[in-house]
Amino acid sequence: MNDKVKYFLGANSHRGFVSYFEQLQSHKSDDLQLLILKGGPGSGKSSLMKRVSGYARGLGNDLEYIPCASDPESLDAFVDKTRGFAMMDGTAPHVTDPFFPGARQHIMYTGDGWDCAKLSENAAEIQSVSALISDCHKGAGAYISAAAALLRENMAVSERYISRGEIFSFASELISAISENGVSGSGEEHKRLLSAVSVGETVFFDDTLRILADRIYAVDDRWGAAAAYLMQLLCEGAKGSGIDIITCRCSVLPERIEHIIFPTEGFAITTANAFHSAHRDATAIINGMYSDIPDESALERRLGDASRMIDRACGAVAEAKSLHDELEKYYIDAMDFSENEKKYNEIIDRFFGACVPTCKIYR
Repeated sequence: MNDKVKYFLGANSHRGFVSYFEQLQSHKSDDLQLLILKGGPGSGKSSLMKRVSGYARGLGNDLEYIPCASDPESLDAFVDKTRGFAMMDGTAPHVTDPFFPGARQHIMYTGDGWDCAKLSENAAEIQSVSALISDCHKGAGAYISAAAALLRENMAVSERYISRGEIFSFASELISAISENGVSGSGEEHKRLLSAVSVGETVFFDDTLRILADRIYAVDDRWGAAAAYLMQLLCEGAKGSGIDIITCRCSVLPERIEHIIFPTEGFAITTANAFHSAHRDATAIINGMYSDIPDESALERRLGDASRMIDRACGAVAEAKSLHDELEKYYIDAMDFSENEKKYNEIIDRFFGACVPTCKIYR
């Protein structure tokens, strides 16, 4: 089992690229020092973050890792909750600029080591490969949009058969039971993604659930409407009761909550469906949330078609990844990485040195 807490903060969706990176400098992150990295492909942004996060992990700090949805082996960000420090890639498709430069957010450029003359010699090739990568992501987006339309249709049909009264009662009882144990939060909602259309497959960080929750309830819902209704009730109930939660959205339909983690309670409730099963190690399986649906054959057909669209989207992302690797070669060949060694030492001295006070824990 992986012992790292991982989420995505951005992914391709039916609305285009959906991003929650702005939370790293929202009012809820007032005590967080954020280092925003700028620089092109192959300039070592991910490698630098891996080295710094490795240093922080070696100190025993509590970390949250944010891989890239288009390449889960690459880091888009990480948060050191013990130190109150985070690093992120501030380039497209999640371009980020500081709200409070120098005070809360800081910028570091990783392209100092480039031989720009060498890059200029390959400008035509760089532009050509970049255009092909863009086309791949557009293709992935089209497949995801097609899948989303089919899944929304299934939700619209199955919504008619939801056992609303029973679901409402279950949600109310669950929130009441959590509240009875004492509430120490303020009803804050932190948005994340636990799954994403990725390189050749849909990636689901189910280990994150097991790390953060001793108890996991899995909502078995093939069609999505009942689980979505339950999750919305729980989200509203938790915030209204002052319970802090982490809501994990569906990357295809980000308006839909698929999983909720109650971190201070060590509890999570997750959706199990055709795209990610959460039955393994589940404390309880919740099903029977629909009255009898007369004919499920059309639902099954649409679900099968949606699955095929997602598979094609994953294939397009894999093609984009291969092309991106090709693009990075031009930049890596023109890069003097000794400059990044200096940046690593600067980061450690500046944000982890004895003279830097430890900040309030970021949740």
